[in-house]
Amino acid sequence: MLVKNGVCFADGRFTRADVRLHGGKIAAVGQLEAEPGEEVQDAAGLFVLPGFVDIHIHAFGGADCMRGEADVRRMSDGLLETGVAAFVPTTMSAWPEQTYEALCGIQAVMDRPQPRGAAVLGAHMEAPFLSPKYKGAQLEACLSLPSAEAYEAMVRGLSCVRMMTLAPELPGAGPLIAYLKARGVVTCAAHSAASAAQVHAAADAGLSQITHLFNAQTPLHHREPGVPGAGLADERILVQVIADGIHLHPDVLRIAALCKGERGVALISDSMEAAGLPDGRYELGGQAVTVKDGAARLENGVLAGSTLLLHQAVQNMITLAHVPPEKVIPMATSTPADSIGAKGYGRLAPGYAGVLALMDAQWRFAGVLA
Repeated sequence: MLVKNGVCFADGRFTRADVRLHGGKIAAVGQLEAEPGEEVQDAAGLFVLPGFVDIHIHAFGGADCMRGEADVRRMSDGLLETGVAAFVPTTMSAWPEQTYEALCGIQAVMDRPQPRGAAVLGAHMEAPFLSPKYKGAQLEACLSLPSAEAYEAMVRGLSCVRMMTLAPELPGAGPLIAYLKARGVVTCAAHSAASAAQVHAAADAGLSQITHLFNAQTPLHHREPGVPGAGLADERILVQVIADGIHLHPDVLRIAALCKGERGVALISDSMEAAGLPDGRYELGGQAVTVKDGAARLENGVLAGSTLLLHQAVQNMITLAHVPPEKVIPMATSTPADSIGAKGYGRLAPGYAGVLALMDAQWRFAGVLA
Protein backbone atom coordinates (compact mmCIF):
# COMPACT_ATOMS: atom_id res chain seq x y z
CA MET A 1 0.00 0.00 0.00
CA LEU A 2 1.18 3.50 -0.85
CA VAL A 3 -0.15 6.38 1.24
CA LYS A 4 0.11 9.62 -0.76
CA ASN A 5 -0.32 13.33 0.02
CA GLY A 6 0.01 13.20 3.78
CA VAL A 7 1.75 15.51 6.22
CA CYS A 8 4.02 12.97 7.88
CA PHE A 9 5.65 13.20 11.28
CA ALA A 10 9.12 11.74 10.77
CA ASP A 11 12.51 12.52 12.32
CA GLY A 12 10.89 14.93 14.78
CA ARG A 13 9.22 17.20 12.24
CA PHE A 14 6.26 17.44 9.91
CA THR A 15 6.88 17.13 6.20
CA ARG A 16 4.94 16.38 3.02
CA ALA A 17 5.79 12.79 2.21
CA ASP A 18 4.43 9.44 1.08
CA VAL A 19 4.61 6.18 3.01
CA ARG A 20 4.80 2.67 1.60
CA LEU A 21 3.52 -0.22 3.72
CA HIS A 22 4.50 -3.79 2.90
CA GLY A 23 4.29 -7.00 4.89
CA GLY A 24 3.02 -5.25 8.00
CA LYS A 25 5.91 -2.79 8.13
CA ILE A 26 6.91 0.57 6.75
CA ALA A 27 8.96 -0.03 3.60
CA ALA A 28 9.78 3.56 2.62
CA VAL A 29 9.07 7.20 3.48
CA GLY A 30 9.64 10.02 1.01
CA GLN A 31 8.56 11.18 -2.44
CA LEU A 32 7.33 7.89 -3.84
CA GLU A 33 5.57 6.68 -6.96
CA ALA A 34 3.10 3.82 -7.09
CA GLU A 35 4.35 0.48 -8.30
CA PRO A 36 2.31 -1.52 -10.85
CA GLY A 37 -0.80 -2.92 -9.19
CA GLU A 38 -0.07 -1.25 -5.86
CA GLU A 39 -3.00 -0.04 -3.74
CA VAL A 40 -2.89 3.73 -3.30
CA GLN A 41 -4.55 5.62 -0.43
CA ASP A 42 -4.87 9.40 -0.62
CA ALA A 43 -4.24 10.98 2.79
CA ALA A 44 -5.60 14.25 1.38
CA GLY A 45 -3.43 16.50 3.53
CA LEU A 46 -4.16 14.73 6.83
CA PHE A 47 -1.44 14.33 9.43
CA VAL A 48 0.10 10.87 9.09
CA LEU A 49 1.53 9.68 12.41
CA PRO A 50 3.17 6.52 13.68
CA GLY A 51 0.71 4.18 15.36
CA PHE A 52 0.31 5.02 19.05
CA VAL A 53 1.91 2.97 21.85
CA ASP A 54 -0.06 2.60 25.12
CA ILE A 55 2.06 1.24 27.98
CA HIS A 56 -0.69 1.43 30.61
CA ILE A 57 -4.15 0.15 29.68
CA HIS A 58 -6.41 -2.18 31.64
CA ALA A 59 -9.36 -2.60 29.33
CA PHE A 60 -11.16 -1.31 26.24
CA GLY A 61 -14.53 -1.69 24.53
CA GLY A 62 -16.01 -4.05 27.11
CA ALA A 63 -12.90 -6.28 27.22
CA ASP A 64 -10.60 -6.43 30.27
CA CYS A 65 -7.18 -8.09 30.29
CA MET A 66 -7.87 -9.55 33.74
CA ARG A 67 -10.50 -11.81 32.12
CA GLY A 68 -7.99 -13.70 29.99
CA GLU A 69 -6.85 -14.37 26.45
CA ALA A 70 -10.15 -13.82 24.62
CA ASP A 71 -10.50 -10.33 26.09
CA VAL A 72 -6.90 -9.40 25.31
CA ARG A 73 -7.54 -10.44 21.71
CA ARG A 74 -10.64 -8.25 21.60
CA MET A 75 -8.57 -5.37 22.94
CA SER A 76 -5.95 -5.98 20.26
CA ASP A 77 -8.51 -5.90 17.47
CA GLY A 78 -10.38 -2.87 18.75
CA LEU A 79 -7.38 -0.75 19.71
CA LEU A 80 -5.89 -0.99 16.23
CA GLU A 81 -8.97 0.77 14.90
CA THR A 82 -8.24 3.70 17.25
CA GLY A 83 -4.71 4.14 15.87
CA VAL A 84 -2.88 2.09 18.50
CA ALA A 85 -0.05 0.03 17.01
CA ALA A 86 1.00 -1.64 20.25
CA PHE A 87 -0.02 -1.81 23.90
CA VAL A 88 0.92 -3.23 27.28
CA PRO A 89 -2.12 -4.83 28.97
CA THR A 90 -2.09 -3.80 32.61
CA THR A 91 -3.19 -6.00 35.49
CA MET A 92 -4.59 -4.72 38.76
CA SER A 93 -5.10 -6.00 42.29
CA ALA A 94 -6.15 -9.64 42.44
CA TRP A 95 -5.18 -12.81 44.23
CA PRO A 96 -1.95 -14.46 43.02
CA GLU A 97 -3.75 -17.21 41.10
CA GLN A 98 -5.96 -14.66 39.32
CA THR A 99 -2.93 -12.55 38.43
CA TYR A 100 -1.15 -15.60 37.04
CA GLU A 101 -4.17 -16.51 34.91
CA ALA A 102 -4.36 -12.95 33.55
CA LEU A 103 -0.66 -13.04 32.72
CA CYS A 104 -1.17 -16.36 30.91
CA GLY A 105 -3.77 -14.68 28.69
CA ILE A 106 -1.42 -11.82 27.89
CA GLN A 107 1.42 -14.26 27.19
CA ALA A 108 -0.80 -16.22 24.80
CA VAL A 109 -1.54 -13.16 22.66
CA MET A 110 2.13 -12.16 22.68
CA ASP A 111 3.07 -15.63 21.46
CA ARG A 112 0.24 -15.90 18.92
CA PRO A 113 -0.67 -12.35 17.87
CA GLN A 114 -3.95 -11.34 16.32
CA PRO A 115 -3.69 -11.43 12.50
CA ARG A 116 -4.74 -7.77 12.28
CA GLY A 117 -4.52 -6.20 15.69
CA ALA A 118 -2.42 -3.96 17.88
CA ALA A 119 0.68 -5.81 19.06
CA VAL A 120 0.92 -6.90 22.68
CA LEU A 121 4.34 -5.79 23.94
CA GLY A 122 4.11 -7.50 27.33
CA ALA A 123 2.30 -7.11 30.62
CA HIS A 124 2.31 -4.20 33.05
CA MET A 125 1.63 -5.35 36.61
CA GLU A 126 0.10 -2.47 38.58
CA ALA A 127 -0.31 -4.56 41.71
CA PRO A 128 0.00 -5.98 44.34
CA PHE A 129 2.99 -4.12 45.84
CA LEU A 130 1.14 -0.89 46.56
CA SER A 131 0.44 1.36 49.56
CA PRO A 132 -3.03 0.90 51.11
CA LYS A 133 -3.04 4.64 51.87
CA TYR A 134 -3.01 5.44 48.15
CA LYS A 135 -4.78 2.35 46.85
CA GLY A 136 -7.16 4.30 44.58
CA ALA A 137 -9.34 1.75 42.80
CA GLN A 138 -7.09 -1.18 43.78
CA LEU A 139 -8.50 -3.79 46.18
CA GLU A 140 -6.73 -3.41 49.52
CA ALA A 141 -7.25 -7.04 50.51
CA CYS A 142 -5.09 -8.16 47.60
CA LEU A 143 -2.15 -5.85 48.31
CA SER A 144 1.09 -7.24 49.74
CA LEU A 145 4.69 -6.37 50.50
CA PRO A 146 7.19 -6.58 47.64
CA SER A 147 9.64 -9.45 47.33
CA ALA A 148 11.17 -11.51 44.58
CA GLU A 149 9.44 -14.57 46.03
CA ALA A 150 5.99 -12.95 45.90
CA TYR A 151 6.64 -11.75 42.35
CA GLU A 152 7.75 -15.19 41.15
CA ALA A 153 4.73 -16.79 42.82
CA MET A 154 2.53 -14.81 40.43
CA VAL A 155 4.69 -15.00 37.30
CA ARG A 156 5.74 -18.68 37.51
CA GLY A 157 8.24 -18.59 34.67
CA LEU A 158 6.18 -16.56 32.21
CA SER A 159 8.22 -14.15 30.09
CA CYS A 160 5.56 -11.53 29.36
CA VAL A 161 6.09 -9.11 32.26
CA ARG A 162 7.60 -5.89 30.95
CA MET A 163 6.62 -3.36 33.61
CA MET A 164 5.84 -3.27 37.33
CA THR A 165 4.26 -0.43 39.30
CA LEU A 166 4.99 -0.48 43.03
CA ALA A 167 5.27 1.75 46.09
CA PRO A 168 9.02 2.30 46.56
CA GLU A 169 8.74 3.11 50.29
CA LEU A 170 7.48 -0.37 51.18
CA PRO A 171 9.91 -2.76 52.90
CA GLY A 172 11.60 -4.90 50.27
CA ALA A 173 10.89 -2.55 47.37
CA GLY A 174 14.53 -1.60 46.76
CA PRO A 175 15.79 -5.16 46.38
CA LEU A 176 12.81 -6.05 44.17
CA ILE A 177 13.49 -3.06 41.90
CA ALA A 178 17.08 -4.24 41.45
CA TYR A 179 15.88 -7.82 40.91
CA LEU A 180 13.43 -6.74 38.21
CA LYS A 181 15.93 -4.45 36.50
CA ALA A 182 18.33 -7.36 36.16
CA ARG A 183 15.54 -9.22 34.35
CA GLY A 184 14.66 -6.40 31.99
CA VAL A 185 11.46 -5.34 33.77
CA VAL A 186 10.80 -1.58 33.96
CA THR A 187 9.73 -0.42 37.41
CA CYS A 188 7.45 2.54 38.11
CA ALA A 189 6.28 4.32 41.27
CA ALA A 190 2.63 5.00 42.13
CA HIS A 191 -0.08 4.12 44.64
CA SER A 192 2.65 5.32 46.94
CA ALA A 193 3.21 7.35 50.11
CA ALA A 194 6.90 7.79 49.25
CA SER A 195 8.86 10.94 49.93
CA ALA A 196 10.94 12.54 47.20
CA ALA A 197 14.07 11.14 48.83
CA GLN A 198 12.64 7.63 48.68
CA VAL A 199 11.82 8.02 44.99
CA HIS A 200 15.35 9.22 44.22
CA ALA A 201 16.74 6.25 46.16
CA ALA A 202 14.50 3.93 44.16
CA ALA A 203 15.86 5.49 40.97
CA ASP A 204 19.34 4.64 42.25
CA ALA A 205 18.18 1.01 42.38
CA GLY A 206 16.72 1.16 38.87
CA LEU A 207 13.23 2.65 39.04
CA SER A 208 12.65 4.67 35.87
CA GLN A 209 9.00 5.81 35.64
CA ILE A 210 6.17 7.40 37.61
CA THR A 211 2.78 5.86 36.88
CA HIS A 212 -0.15 8.27 36.30
CA LEU A 213 1.70 11.35 37.60
CA PHE A 214 -0.02 13.12 40.55
CA ASN A 215 -2.68 10.42 40.84
CA ALA A 216 -2.62 7.91 43.73
CA GLN A 217 0.59 9.29 45.24
CA THR A 218 1.89 11.83 47.71
CA PRO A 219 1.18 15.40 46.58
CA LEU A 220 3.65 18.04 45.45
CA HIS A 221 4.49 20.43 48.29
CA HIS A 222 7.14 23.13 48.22
CA ARG A 223 8.97 21.64 51.21
CA GLU A 224 8.25 17.98 50.42
CA PRO A 225 7.97 17.39 46.68
CA GLY A 226 6.71 13.83 47.13
CA VAL A 227 6.41 11.34 44.29
CA PRO A 228 5.43 13.83 41.56
CA GLY A 229 8.08 16.37 42.50
CA ALA A 230 10.82 13.76 42.44
CA GLY A 231 9.54 12.44 39.12
CA LEU A 232 9.53 15.87 37.52
CA ALA A 233 12.97 16.78 38.87
CA ASP A 234 14.89 13.51 38.39
CA GLU A 235 16.25 13.26 34.85
CA ARG A 236 16.38 9.46 35.12
CA ILE A 237 12.62 9.23 35.51
CA LEU A 238 9.93 9.33 32.82
CA VAL A 239 6.41 10.36 33.87
CA GLN A 240 3.19 8.81 32.59
CA VAL A 241 0.23 11.19 32.34
CA ILE A 242 -3.49 10.70 31.77
CA ALA A 243 -4.38 13.63 29.52
CA ASP A 244 -8.16 13.38 29.70
CA GLY A 245 -8.78 16.74 31.38
CA ILE A 246 -10.22 14.86 34.39
CA HIS A 247 -7.22 13.29 36.12
CA LEU A 248 -5.01 16.34 35.53
CA HIS A 249 -5.74 20.03 34.93
CA PRO A 250 -4.45 21.30 31.56
CA ASP A 251 -1.94 23.51 33.38
CA VAL A 252 -0.51 20.43 35.10
CA LEU A 253 -0.22 18.67 31.75
CA ARG A 254 1.68 21.66 30.46
CA ILE A 255 3.92 21.75 33.54
CA ALA A 256 4.82 18.09 32.99
CA ALA A 257 5.64 18.78 29.35
CA LEU A 258 7.74 21.82 30.21
CA CYS A 259 9.64 19.95 32.93
CA LYS A 260 10.29 16.70 31.10
CA GLY A 261 10.07 17.44 27.37
CA GLU A 262 8.89 15.04 24.70
CA ARG A 263 11.34 12.33 25.79
CA GLY A 264 10.29 12.42 29.43
CA VAL A 265 6.49 12.19 29.17
CA ALA A 266 4.49 9.16 28.07
CA LEU A 267 0.79 9.62 27.36
CA ILE A 268 -1.22 6.69 28.72
CA SER A 269 -4.88 5.84 28.64
CA ASP A 270 -5.11 3.89 31.94
CA SER A 271 -8.47 2.97 30.45
CA MET A 272 -11.08 0.59 31.84
CA GLU A 273 -13.69 -1.35 29.89
CA ALA A 274 -15.91 1.67 29.15
CA ALA A 275 -13.29 3.20 26.84
CA GLY A 276 -14.91 3.48 23.44
CA LEU A 277 -18.38 2.90 24.91
CA PRO A 278 -21.16 5.20 26.21
CA ASP A 279 -21.65 6.38 29.79
CA GLY A 280 -23.21 3.77 32.05
CA ARG A 281 -22.50 1.04 34.61
CA TYR A 282 -19.34 -1.04 34.24
CA GLU A 283 -16.81 -2.78 36.46
CA LEU A 284 -13.09 -2.73 37.18
CA GLY A 285 -11.38 -5.43 39.19
CA GLY A 286 -14.74 -6.78 40.30
CA GLN A 287 -15.86 -3.37 41.59
CA ALA A 288 -18.88 -1.46 40.27
CA VAL A 289 -17.95 1.63 38.27
CA THR A 290 -20.23 4.41 37.07
CA VAL A 291 -19.18 6.36 34.02
CA LYS A 292 -20.74 9.81 33.74
CA ASP A 293 -19.57 12.48 31.29
CA GLY A 294 -16.61 10.24 30.48
CA ALA A 295 -15.37 10.05 34.10
CA ALA A 296 -15.18 6.55 35.62
CA ARG A 297 -15.68 6.41 39.39
CA LEU A 298 -16.25 3.83 42.11
CA GLU A 299 -19.31 4.15 44.31
CA ASN A 300 -17.22 6.15 46.82
CA GLY A 301 -16.31 8.68 44.13
CA VAL A 302 -12.71 7.54 43.59
CA LEU A 303 -11.55 7.68 39.98
CA ALA A 304 -11.36 4.16 38.54
CA GLY A 305 -9.13 4.41 35.52
CA SER A 306 -10.27 6.41 32.52
CA THR A 307 -12.30 6.13 29.33
CA LEU A 308 -9.56 7.89 27.36
CA LEU A 309 -8.28 6.87 23.93
CA LEU A 310 -4.71 7.80 23.04
CA HIS A 311 -5.69 9.91 20.06
CA GLN A 312 -7.86 11.96 22.43
CA ALA A 313 -4.85 12.36 24.73
CA VAL A 314 -2.84 13.72 21.81
CA GLN A 315 -5.59 16.18 20.92
CA ASN A 316 -5.95 17.31 24.55
CA MET A 317 -2.23 17.93 24.98
CA ILE A 318 -2.25 20.12 21.88
CA THR A 319 -5.58 21.94 22.28
CA LEU A 320 -6.01 22.09 26.09
CA ALA A 321 -2.43 22.16 27.37
CA HIS A 322 -1.13 24.09 24.34
CA VAL A 323 1.94 21.93 23.87
CA PRO A 324 3.36 22.09 20.31
CA PRO A 325 2.32 19.08 18.19
CA GLU A 326 5.92 18.13 17.39
CA LYS A 327 6.47 17.77 21.15
CA VAL A 328 3.25 15.84 21.75
CA ILE A 329 3.45 13.16 19.04
CA PRO A 330 6.56 11.47 20.52
CA MET A 331 4.80 11.30 23.90
CA ALA A 332 2.27 8.87 22.39
CA THR A 333 4.63 7.02 20.06
CA SER A 334 8.42 6.84 20.28
CA THR A 335 8.82 7.85 23.93
CA PRO A 336 6.62 5.10 25.44
CA ALA A 337 8.05 2.55 23.01
CA ASP A 338 11.63 3.50 23.84
CA SER A 339 10.91 3.55 27.58
CA ILE A 340 10.31 -0.20 27.58
CA GLY A 341 12.80 -1.09 24.86
CA ALA A 342 10.12 -1.92 22.29
CA LYS A 343 12.03 -1.80 19.02
CA GLY A 344 10.18 -1.22 15.77
CA TYR A 345 7.36 0.94 17.15
CA GLY A 346 6.67 4.65 17.43
CA ARG A 347 8.37 6.04 14.33
CA LEU A 348 7.69 6.57 10.63
CA ALA A 349 10.80 4.86 9.33
CA PRO A 350 11.60 1.77 7.25
CA GLY A 351 11.31 -1.42 9.25
CA TYR A 352 8.90 0.02 11.83
CA ALA A 353 5.34 -1.17 12.42
CA GLY A 354 3.08 -0.51 9.46
CA VAL A 355 0.30 1.19 11.40
CA LEU A 356 -0.44 4.81 10.52
CA ALA A 357 -2.75 7.01 12.59
CA LEU A 358 -4.45 9.84 10.69
CA MET A 359 -5.51 13.12 12.30
CA ASP A 360 -7.02 16.28 10.84
CA ALA A 361 -6.09 19.94 11.22
CA GLN A 362 -8.08 20.17 14.50
CA TRP A 363 -6.26 17.08 15.79
CA ARG A 364 -9.33 14.90 15.58
CA PHE A 365 -8.78 11.23 14.80
CA ALA A 366 -9.46 10.52 11.13
CA GLY A 367 -8.73 6.81 10.81
CA VAL A 368 -6.00 4.23 10.65
CA LEU A 369 -4.14 2.59 7.78
CA ALA A 370 -2.43 -0.75 8.30
